[in-house]
Formats: sequence, structure tokens, C-alpha cells
Amino acid sequence: MATGGNDAESVTCAVCLEIYRDPKFLPCHHTFCAQCITGVANRHTGGTFPCPSCREPASLPKGGVAALQANFYLKKQSENSKEMCKIHTQRELEFYCVRCQEAICINCKMTKHEQHQTEDLHTAIQHKHKELLTDKTRLQRAVSDIITRVKTTRVEQQAVLDKKAAVEKNIRDRHAVMVAAADKFRDEALDSLQSVSTHIDSDIGWKLKLQECDLEELLDIQRQVERACTSGKARDVISVVQEMRTGRGSEQAVKKLTSQKLRTICRPVLRFKVTSDVILQKARGFMGTVTKMEMEVEASEVRMLKRFPCGQESDIEVFCLGHVDSDPPGVRVSYERRQLKADAPGRLYSEDGQYKQSNVRLGKFTFNRSAKGKSMCSKPRAGCNDTFCKSLTTAHFRLSNDLSGEADIDIVTVISTDPLKAEAKTDFSINVRSHRAFDVDDTEQFFVVVEEPQLPDVWRKVKLYRRPGADAISTYRPPAHLPCCQPSDVCFYRLGGQHVLLVTDEENDAIHVVDVSGGCLRFVRYLAPGCPWLIQPTAITVDVSARLWLACRGGTIICMEPLDK
Repeated sequence: MATGGNDAESVTCAVCLEIYRDPKFLPCHHTFCAQCITGVANRHTGGTFPCPSCREPASLPKGGVAALQANFYLKKQSENSKEMCKIHTQRELEFYCVRCQEAICINCKMTKHEQHQTEDLHTAIQHKHKELLTDKTRLQRAVSDIITRVKTTRVEQQAVLDKKAAVEKNIRDRHAVMVAAADKFRDEALDSLQSVSTHIDSDIGWKLKLQECDLEELLDIQRQVERACTSGKARDVISVVQEMRTGRGSEQAVKKLTSQKLRTICRPVLRFKVTSDVILQKARGFMGTVTKMEMEVEASEVRMLKRFPCGQESDIEVFCLGHVDSDPPGVRVSYERRQLKADAPGRLYSEDGQYKQSNVRLGKFTFNRSAKGKSMCSKPRAGCNDTFCKSLTTAHFRLSNDLSGEADIDIVTVISTDPLKAEAKTDFSINVRSHRAFDVDDTEQFFVVVEEPQLPDVWRKVKLYRRPGADAISTYRPPAHLPCCQPSDVCFYRLGGQHVLLVTDEENDAIHVVDVSGGCLRFVRYLAPGCPWLIQPTAITVDVSARLWLACRGGTIICMEPLDK
């Protein structure tokens, strides 16, 4: 509702709340309808009355209200703001027909809309304004929601592009591996061809040399016979005849020379075990086919706190990650390039991603939520590929990969804060081959291992063990809609009041939330589905504050915490 006064934008009287009719100035320069000023003046005696807006005393001139100065500007504005009836063009719209939902004049009310329910137009417009304000708020919320969804979809679109680039790089890397392998096999086959051909050529050359010697000897005998036939000397003729009877030209000697012929022939041939179709199938299987994986977008159970890059090269793989509860706290990573075989040095970063120092003795290590674990040996031991250690309340769990392929689990009794000085006692061994990662739950009873495959075309497996058993009690089965699953790390975690196992899946850019109750690994849902930065996760750990630290291919470190914290 507009107020009276000198406001040029207002065409509504502050007394009657209607469009000005004959607007008049008071001495205080506020404007009101002439009829409204008359009504206010009649309610007061003594010739003076307060201004309805500012309460300043005002008095009428001798000519009364008619003698007050007219506000011609507002009068013109009021006249221009009046809405006239489309049918009765000389009549102003004054009523609102509820049935027909339109503004009408007095003539319309008395004729066409005589039996219809009507309201005062000004009152109806005020109600409509309130409805529009409610609709405006609702639309603003809807617009804000759509804007948020558009932003989320754009982020998802960029994540698809990033994933496309990662898959394309994977395809090209696999192609390069096949090309390099094919080049290697080609070179080996060519070297083998050269070796076999050289051996065959040497054998044939030796036989050819012998045959050429025999031929030369026969030609020499032939020349002697021809000379004897033309010679007049009896002694030469008799000598040649004796040579032909009992010497080099005898039938037996010539027959021996002519009998030295090739009895076998040799050829270099290509020997292979499978047909070209099988080779193409193997190559196609190694290259892979691109499929679409769908994940239901559920309410997130965690919030993203921070992320930072760890290294600049895209081929860096963080295969081990740990939070250092020091002052100030930091994040320690151990990473390697995919083509390297030996352990790469570990590095220490602050929680904000600032590089602090390098530790060349780090090797492959993992950390526990309650205590900092470290490598059990400062130098690689003979017959041991790598060693992992987890420190818990009562024991250090150590998992070692032996060169023979067997893995030993050592339960080391804690008698010192330094695991190197702890009393070693092998509590049990498990039947597992080469492993990538492992974790122990808070009860120190359940043990989970990411087992590396024995064949290159087999996916990794997540197996659950229970002390002191040697065999796995459960093997994780990924969701049926996944064409493949490549676990890279595991971490026991408390989420939503439940103890679960988190499994990072670098093939599908996902973190599986797995139920471990009853000693059976069962998929429940995904953690933070659709997170745009979750590209090929390779390592995961949890710190003493229950924050999750995640590493992705290329060295991106992500920190998140549960929403119920």
C-alpha cells in the first residue's frame, strides 16, 4: 500500500487508500484527496487539524479545502493510472467479478454481471497481491532448486568428460602395451628366424662345399682320361687305366662320390599355438569394451572438506596413504609410476596440500585410525617383497609377501611404541597369495585382504578372514550391474552408527559400502556417488578424527567427514 506525500511514484491517498481524487497540498507538502482533507478537518474544531502523515498542525485558508493548492502532477498521474472498462469506455473499473475472474465497471455490474458475486476491486487486488507474493516465493525456491540442479548436472557433465579422458588414456595405454608386446614378440621371432636360418644355411653350405669338392675330383679324373686318350705315350695310358680300375676312377670310388646327395631338406617355418581368431579375442579382451554404469544418486552421508594435488604427473599412482597425527598434522603418501617395479619414496604433506618433506625409507605402508604404523623393517629383507604394518591397541599386525607367493600374518605384542622393538610372535598364517592392501577391524578379530590375481586377466578379490583361521570366510561379490570391479584398497569405518567396510573401486570411480556383519561381505550402497573428483580411487584411510582421506589416480587427495559427526 502506498503512502501519501510528495512521492511522485505514489498515486494512492494515505487516508482512503484509493487513487487520488482531486489531490490537494497541505502546508507540510503532503498530498491527500480533497474529500479526505475535508473529512479530517470536520473531525477537529478550532480551524486546525493534524496532518494524517506527519502530524504537523495544518489550517484551511478562507476558501476552505477548495482554496488549497492542487497537486497537478499527482492529479495527472492519478488520471493516467485509472483503468477504464473496455465495454463502457467512460467508466472506471471498480469491481471484481469472482465468478468471471475479471475487473468490471458499475455498468457491467448492473447488466452482464448482475447475478454474479463481486468484490471491491482494490480489496480484491490486495488479496491477489498477497497470493502473488506467495507464488513469487515458491517460484524463487523452485528457481534456486533448478539452479542448484543445473550446477550439479554441469559438474556431472564435466566429471563425465574427465572420466572419458581417463578411459581414453587407459585404452591408449593398453594399446601401447599390446603394441610394445607385439614389437617385442616380433623382434624375438625375427631373431629366432635369423638364428634358425643361419643354422640351416651353415649346414647347407657345408654340404655344398663337400659336393663341390667331389665334383672337382671327378672333373680332374675326367681330364686325366681325356689326356690319356690323345696321348701316344704307353706309360701314361697304362697309368690312367690302372687308376680307373683300382684308384680314384674305379667304379666303387665314383659311386661313393655320386652317392653323397641331400637326403633331408630344412626350412624355417613359423610355429604358433593358437589361431588368429583366438589371438584377436585375447587382444579384444585385454583392450576391453566401454559400457555405461549407473549409480543411484542418494543423499550423501559425507561432506567434502578439502582436496589438493599430490604430484603433477598424471601417471602417478598413490598406492598407500596415511594421516600423521603430529603437530601440525599431515598426510603421508607413498606413490609410484605405473611402469616402475620398485617402491617409490614417500612424501609428507600438510593437510592443506603443502609439501613438507620426503622420506625415502617409507616404502609400502598403511596406517591405523588409532596409532601410527610404520614399516617393520628399514631395509628390504632377503626373500621379502614388501611389508605392511597396522598398529592397534594391543598388537601390531604385519602382513608380508614372501617371494614364494605365501603371505604371513604376524601378531606382534606391543611392549614398545616402536614396532621395530616389539616382541615378534607369529600368531597365525593365512592362505593368500600376493596382496595389494589389508585392514584390521577394531576388535582385532576380522582381517580383510585385497588379493592380487595370479593371472593378468583376472580381477583383484577382497577376502575376509577371522582369527585364527587360515582360510577366507567370505569373498566380496560386487553388485550385479557392474561389468567389472577392481578393488584397490579397503578400510574398516563407522558410518551412520554401523561398522562397515569401505572398498575403493578404481575401475568404476566408486567407493563400495560393504556390510561385514555375520562374517559375510555384502554390498549395501555407494559412498558419495557422483562426486566429480572421485576418479580412479587407489588408496583410502581414516584419521583419529574419523575423517576419511582418499587418494585418486594422478595424485589427487580428498578429505571428507560423515555428516552425523
